[in-house]
Amino acid sequence: MMEKLKIKSDHLIKLNGTFNTRDLGGYSTISGKIIKSKRLLRSDDLYKLTSSDINVLVDDYHLNTIIDFRNSNERQKRPDKLIPGANYYILSPDDETAVIASSSLNDDRRKIDHLISLNRQGKLILDNDGLKKGMINFVTQSSSQTIYRKMLDLCIARPDAVVLEHCRGGKDRTGYGTALILFALGVDSQTVIKDYLMTAHYNNQRNKRRMDEYRRYTNDRTILEYLASAMATRREVIQAGIDKMTELAGSPIQYIETVLGFDKEHIKIMRQMYLE
Repeated sequence: MMEKLKIKSDHLIKLNGTFNTRDLGGYSTISGKIIKSKRLLRSDDLYKLTSSDINVLVDDYHLNTIIDFRNSNERQKRPDKLIPGANYYILSPDDETAVIASSSLNDDRRKIDHLISLNRQGKLILDNDGLKKGMINFVTQSSSQTIYRKMLDLCIARPDAVVLEHCRGGKDRTGYGTALILFALGVDSQTVIKDYLMTAHYNNQRNKRRMDEYRRYTNDRTILEYLASAMATRREVIQAGIDKMTELAGSPIQYIETVLGFDKEHIKIMRQMYLE
């Protein structure tokens, strides 16, 4: 069952062309520091940004670093709007489940045909196991470790960095990246989980619309249940990633330091930049 959350509206950045753009500013750390506002942002893709949205990101946020976790097909179908003065970085972790969960209308017929084929072969994984496996892969796969280490490096690459990270819907690929950023800054696990679960609130109407679109192509209950499950935002998915980091290194912060190699000096720099 979906957890009920008390949503803090002050984290949401209200743009016309996105539904899940948020400011990490305002979260407290274990040591009592606060993350600065207008420095670290998370979002769904920037394909539908309006000119007024772009003005907000440029004039109000001074956005200068954009990290895109989408694969080449996703970027081709929904290219980000260009933000004047911002540098773009493509960091694409290999997670088919996250891609399936976020695919656009242009892919629906092909996607559903693919899922029907997997189901016939007995390879369609339900009940969030696929999403949990994808999250664990972010933690364990060397290619993903390289990508997310690069994300952390970009956060401290320039002293005036204002970073926005995004994927398609801003849920799992971005959610994991955000978790690493928050842990590196000293935020506790419950706050990390709460931030991840906020996507359930902001993606709710979009997910209902997508399910209506999927029903145009299939009435297969198993396929529809899989698609609904893939778009859902549940605690056990991000918890699986946190648990795997803890299993590998003792804690998420030790994982960041020892497995990703983002050591204490890097973390010190990051906290000096983003905490007050």
